[in-house]
Amino acid sequence: MTDANQPESLSRPANSLPFHPSSTQIAIGPSVFPSTSLGTRLALTYTGLTLLVIGSLGWVIAGTVRDFYMDQLRADLLQEATVAVEVAAPLIGDGGNGEELAVGVAQLSRGLGARVTVVAADGRVLADSQGGAETMDNQTGRPEIQEAFRRGSGSSFLAGTSDEVPYFFVARSIPDGAAVLRLGIPAAVFEGLVLNVQRQIAIAAVLAASIMTGAGLFIAKRIGGALDNIHAQATLIAAGQLDASVEPAATRELGDLGRAFNLMTLQLRGSVTELERIRVRLEATLANLSDGVIITDERGHVVLANQAALSMVGARGVAVGEPVVEVARDHELTDMVNQALATDTAKERIVHHSRSGRVLQAAARRLNAADDRIGLIVLRDITEIRRLESVRRDFVANVSHELRTPLTSIRVLVETLESGALHDPSVSTDFLARIVSEVDRLALLVDELLDLARLESGRIRLSLEWVNAESAVQRVLERMAPQTERARLMVDFSISPETPEFLADWGRIDQVLLNLVHNAVKFTPAGGAIAIMVSSSVDLVQFHVRDTGVGVSPEDMPRLFERFYKADRARRSQGTGLGLAIAKHIVQAHGGTIWAEPNPGGGTSFMFTLPLAGPSDVESH
Repeated sequence: MTDANQPESLSRPANSLPFHPSSTQIAIGPSVFPSTSLGTRLALTYTGLTLLVIGSLGWVIAGTVRDFYMDQLRADLLQEATVAVEVAAPLIGDGGNGEELAVGVAQLSRGLGARVTVVAADGRVLADSQGGAETMDNQTGRPEIQEAFRRGSGSSFLAGTSDEVPYFFVARSIPDGAAVLRLGIPAAVFEGLVLNVQRQIAIAAVLAASIMTGAGLFIAKRIGGALDNIHAQATLIAAGQLDASVEPAATRELGDLGRAFNLMTLQLRGSVTELERIRVRLEATLANLSDGVIITDERGHVVLANQAALSMVGARGVAVGEPVVEVARDHELTDMVNQALATDTAKERIVHHSRSGRVLQAAARRLNAADDRIGLIVLRDITEIRRLESVRRDFVANVSHELRTPLTSIRVLVETLESGALHDPSVSTDFLARIVSEVDRLALLVDELLDLARLESGRIRLSLEWVNAESAVQRVLERMAPQTERARLMVDFSISPETPEFLADWGRIDQVLLNLVHNAVKFTPAGGAIAIMVSSSVDLVQFHVRDTGVGVSPEDMPRLFERFYKADRARRSQGTGLGLAIAKHIVQAHGGTIWAEPNPGGGTSFMFTLPLAGPSDVESH
């Protein structure tokens, strides 16, 4: 088994290279030399082959030498047996006796250097050079004796008749066929020669095996060194160090392998660099998209999600690896994703997300990759669009209502005058005064709409000058004094002593203060109080207008600064509903902020801040 490091494929926004090694086992089949180095394997292989070849060759040579020597020995013994037969024949005849035969056999044995035995036709041993002929077994069954009686000569390699010492026998018959003369040589004579040959072959085998082992180790070191270098560099590449390279070996094959490895590394480095560039571009694109993007696997688990998507669904923590249902926490969105993954049809739906409170335009579809299926979810936050649509509808309705009321009044008055009231001086004078009042109301509405339009479009031109906060508040209080006295309201004004002058358009700031005070007067019952406070910080001046009026409900508070918005749903209250909207845009044009808060004891507080140095993008005039 061997470990193979493989990089993880990119499935989510990553903070590192797309190499995350993981160990896997790759089977390469059974090995003859488990857990051994290349040098050991080559040395053992060379040694084994050498021993096998030389051993086989030695066995063949030893057998050949033995057979050759035995053949040569058989021929020599047969010649000697021929001579011995001529010498022994007279002693074996009818006229001879046993003692003479024994003496002659002993002399032949000493002269030939071999054991001499004379065997009669009936198998009896007549004489033997080693003595004890009368005690020897009948020799009729011996193959060399049988062959000699049948063919005139014979040979065999058998044990001796008495001492069982191995002998090589050669027998030749007497010319008249009355007996057989046999010569024997101990097997040790030629077996020693064969053993000596085998010993020499064994020494040669050991020397050859040692030489081949050394050669195998040397070759393995040359090959193994280059392979170890490639292995070390491959390990570095698997760990993410793609700048690794190997020095090509002098051997052609290993050199080609090293150069191929370096080329592979270069191409891999280029591929990884390109993949990293694509990943960074993808991450940057997704991170800067205003639309939310979520990619899932075929099981519906999130593998990638940009920040916009997580914000839209109000996800907390790490979303990657979690099911969509746990990330989105909305059954409508989850059902749409499941349907898209189950079919090839794109699904679209407007989802009112329960957790985030947003209105989302969601689209989901399944993308079929080469061997995988992924889900793509695109989310678009249309909460503001829906809100603006609602504001637009309310604006049209409010404008229509504000225009319809004075126009209806004018039409009724004109019709009354046409019906004859024109000739009644007291009635006509009153009606004409009412018509003028309604026309003034229409003119004021148009002027405020035009003013608001200029403010919203940024086309208004501010005339900046240094404004004294106390003087600005005093001017507004003097203009509103008749109304506050008529409404029997108490007005309190306080200003911090260290409040400096600030750069602003004093006419527009007076308009803001006038709108806020007028609004407080309208919604504060008789006997109530209005307080105006001015303070300053390092670079801001803050105005605070507080009343003890009827107050504003929490659900109406976020919409107070919308055009034509009135907390009175029946729109019975006086005014056009544009004052607070105009005040908001004037404050924003000065680089400030305006907001409203409910008072703990009842009523409402309006606050706005202005930079002391004036708006940064407007020059003073």
